Amino acid sequence: MKHHDIAIVGLGIVGASAAYAAARAGARVVALDAGVAGEGTSGTSFAWLNSVRKEPEAYHRLNANGMAAHRELARELGAAAGHHEGGSLEWATGDEPERELSARVARLAGRGYPAAFLPRERVSAMEPALIVPDDVREVAFYAADGWLDAPRLIRALLAAASVRGADVRERAPVRSLRVRERRVQTVVADGGEAIAGSVLICVGASTHEFLSPLGVSIPVGRVPGLLAVTSPPAQALRRVVHAPGIHLRPDAGGGLVLGADDVDAPAAEARSASTLDELAALLLERAGCVMPAVRGVKVVDRRVGVRPMPADRHTIAGRIPGLDNAWVIATHSGVTLGPLLGRLLSDEILGGVSHATLAPFRPERFAAARD
Repeated sequence: MKHHDIAIVGLGIVGASAAYAAARAGARVVALDAGVAGEGTSGTSFAWLNSVRKEPEAYHRLNANGMAAHRELARELGAAAGHHEGGSLEWATGDEPERELSARVARLAGRGYPAAFLPRERVSAMEPALIVPDDVREVAFYAADGWLDAPRLIRALLAAASVRGADVRERAPVRSLRVRERRVQTVVADGGEAIAGSVLICVGASTHEFLSPLGVSIPVGRVPGLLAVTSPPAQALRRVVHAPGIHLRPDAGGGLVLGADDVDAPAAEARSASTLDELAALLLERAGCVMPAVRGVKVVDRRVGVRPMPADRHTIAGRIPGLDNAWVIATHSGVTLGPLLGRLLSDEILGGVSHATLAPFRPERFAAARD
């Protein structure tokens, strides 16, 4: 049986990024996914590349570095990276939301993050399809933000890894990890076992269930979210927009992707397809209030994705407590952080390079909390 340097389990944006980084570094890689890579959580994410609401500052810095890693990847892979620049826009209405937005823009700008207020007239010139309410005088603009065609990037990363010799196995669910003396000896999967010197687990919302049989408790919950995808509007949108009650962005297919925080919980509790259709119609109605061209489009797809959420809401990246050759990544910011975390953990696993930027995000913090 062929021996690999690293086995990567889970090929969403995080796992695919790690497979690419490891193969690019010359490692012998086997990468496995239970389904088709990119059709899980990564394909049902709003995929906004940003560090706008990422606190505390260490987490903000990590996400800002993640955005830089995406730009670097786009230079390497070109259009196949699925990276769309242009920034993002946000406005608020009401005294308290306006105060929060103003304070946040000032805090971000103070950290060196491109964040500033633009007059509504300037925003109307940037996005002619948008209607900014008359009582909104200024709109926040985050110039470095973007959005990602995550399935396209995942395909590109795995194709590039394969060219470099990686053994990519889709529809190969991992049933168990055989452990002996604190080391994972074998990855047992449908279609055959895999032997590797190290293992990286990137299974997102399934992290807790996946690791529990090993006696490892890494608390990662599941947060559902609803997205609606529309047919192409008569007037295009160029960038990510957050308006009160609705967020929207362009979609790779020419339409729009719509979401809203307050419909996620009802979507998670929905017991019928008709309820999800009603919630998607609500998103469409709200979008039409800020972008009149939406009133002429149809919902062509709606997706409920289940996103991972670590117990303390912050990224988990590092060696799994109790195992000498196994690592884990789990994060709610997977789309923004995927290329960065994949590269940093590849460096750590293959080269023994411990990155200080990951110090606050190690899995050991949960063990320490229990002691």
